[in-house]
Formats: sequence, structure tokens, C-alpha cells
Amino acid sequence: MFFYIIGKVRKLMNQRYSIIKKKLTEQLSPEVLEIRDDSYMHKNHGNIKEEDTETHFYIKIKSSVFNNKSKLSMHKIVYDILKEEFTKGLHALELDLSDNK
Repeated sequence: MFFYIIGKVRKLMNQRYSIIKKKLTEQLSPEVLEIRDDSYMHKNHGNIKEEDTETHFYIKIKSSVFNNKSKLSMHKIVYDILKEEFTKGLHALELDLSDNK
């Protein structure tokens, strides 16, 4: 029983990571995609509940979709792709975005 519960928790803990990776891969076809869950660094922030997981991510993307786009436009593209995740508990992104030029 214990191992079953641990397996369920691990699956849930990687759910948002997997969704983010899938959405960004499908919509941006990135040459580089690095995703790191930094939620553990924000556990004691006042607006983050103890049970909240996968709330803060660092994401590095290099994609031709960003060609000839300003940094602001690149950020808007990523935030639009992930807007649903913000309604489900995603709190913050640290983005390192570049085109493929």
C-alpha cells in the first residue's frame, strides 16, 4: 500500500511539468527546451500553500517561432500557451527565451 501511495504522489508531482513540456514542444517546436521545477525554493512564501507543488518553473527555449520577435512578444507567446496552467496552480515562470538565429 505504501509504495502505491508514493507512486501516486510522484505521478501527481510531475503532472504539470509534463503538461508544460508537451504544450511547449507541440506549439514551439523548440531546438532547445530546458525545464526545471524550482518550486522547492518558494515553499515558505506567504501565498504558496504547503501542499502546493509544481508552482515555479525555470524554462529555457530556443525556437524559430521567436524569430524577429521582441522579448516581450516572446514572453507573451509562452504565457498564452501556458495560461490554463496558471488557473490550476502555476504561480511563476523564469524565462530564458531566444530565437534560432
